[in-house]
Amino acid sequence: MDVTNEILIKGSLTLVALVAVILRHRRPGTLASEKAGAMLWTVAIVAILAWPNFGRLHGGSGIHHWEQFHYFLGSKYFPELGYDGLYAASLAAETELDLGRPVQAHVRDLRTNEVVPTGTLRTHRNEVRQRFTDDRWQKFEADVAYFLKSNAYDYIRKIRLDHGYNPTPTWTFTARLFSRYPAAGDSTLTLLAWIDPLLLAALFLMIFRTYGSRIGCLALIIFGLGYPWRFDWVGGAFLRQDWLAATGIAVCLMRKKIFFAAGVLLAYATMVRVFPGAFLIGPLIVGIRQTLETRQAPRWLIRLGSGFLLGVLLCLATGALAGRGPQAWTEFRTNLDKHHGTWLTNNVGLENILLYDSDTVMRKDVDFTLPEPWLHWQAKMDRLHTERRPMVLGALALFLLAAAMASWRQTPDQAALSGIVIVFSGVILTCYYWVMLCLIPLGRGRWGPTAGWLILNLFLYALHVSTPAFEMIYGTMSLALTVFFLAWIGPDAWKTLQEIRGRLSP
Repeated sequence: MDVTNEILIKGSLTLVALVAVILRHRRPGTLASEKAGAMLWTVAIVAILAWPNFGRLHGGSGIHHWEQFHYFLGSKYFPELGYDGLYAASLAAETELDLGRPVQAHVRDLRTNEVVPTGTLRTHRNEVRQRFTDDRWQKFEADVAYFLKSNAYDYIRKIRLDHGYNPTPTWTFTARLFSRYPAAGDSTLTLLAWIDPLLLAALFLMIFRTYGSRIGCLALIIFGLGYPWRFDWVGGAFLRQDWLAATGIAVCLMRKKIFFAAGVLLAYATMVRVFPGAFLIGPLIVGIRQTLETRQAPRWLIRLGSGFLLGVLLCLATGALAGRGPQAWTEFRTNLDKHHGTWLTNNVGLENILLYDSDTVMRKDVDFTLPEPWLHWQAKMDRLHTERRPMVLGALALFLLAAAMASWRQTPDQAALSGIVIVFSGVILTCYYWVMLCLIPLGRGRWGPTAGWLILNLFLYALHVSTPAFEMIYGTMSLALTVFFLAWIGPDAWKTLQEIRGRLSP
């Protein structure tokens, strides 16, 4: 299935899904509830089949080589590569393999995050090579050879212009349970690619058992048809959806009042991707309200907090066992700081609407004659980020206040979902992380927010047909999500505000 057909098919299915959701929940005309429900089930099944392109995957292959180059090699050889050695070591291995290919002219230096002439990394390549024992180097060389021989060389060149290996030490420890010993190969990477679908199956099974089939179907529809997290992004990758499964199951456990386990899972999600920690803020707000009402901290909040704290401590310990000792956490922090100045065209967040201008959207700041075409644009974004920081902080404060006021009136599991809004307001994430929107049916309103997202999603498919520019697509998505989130949390925030005004009135 080529991209054009995929977009047209999934866009059409999104329209069908929107009709099915409306018929199931509003049921205009004479369509019986049972028939509307059966229609919803049918669309959910088709949607989940559509996510992997109806079995076509990546043109027939279930392996996402770009992703697995980073996450398989990066985790397996983390003791030697750390966060700065993947591209340099792969170039050194390629030189020794002597496959008769020209060495690419430019590569990203993972120490500085800058694209540089490949020759300038010669000393660094030798230094990284010295971190390996002879036996480990032979294994690394063989694994690199698999990727080099399995892909067109231009594809490999583009891989080494990406931004390297960036997961936390906790994620690395978990990944090395699977990647430490097997050699790279079709069978190995296919098996690793199956971990995510199994985790997702566990997540949706938990949603169905906790919230029922109607809510489960809505979650499946959003997941299966979502434009920003299409299969091409991280489908066929290695352990890229563990944070989503952990976060979603944690929300379900809160619903079931199993708070300690929910805290542990939320801690894991936070320690592998950082931003899921925002899902703890809403329940904390609810706990504060209940504490003020009863003059005593609720037991559920203590259990949730205890589970979270224990989970964080365990994750810190396991991260120190990922192959580089406790210093891995210091190295991760340094690597994270390095990425703060990295602006990606497929980023989505509130900050985009405050920094993007017409030149950005029309790609007037992009120079494709440069090894790093977006270099001038990134410099402009750095400048605007500094100049408009008060505006950014003000918008963040308003969104956080609205999310807190909305959470004030909700149950812990509903309030946890305000974490999606908090993440949007405080962080800019690459588009595929917004798969967390599949959890919105678990909150209040359910069918309304689902229908609203499907309308937005339909527009993104239409936009894809009209422009190839990610700046336009994901800048528009950022603007649309701003409106969407305000409409989602606004009513509860307004009711809380009215309640406060009533209490303060004489």
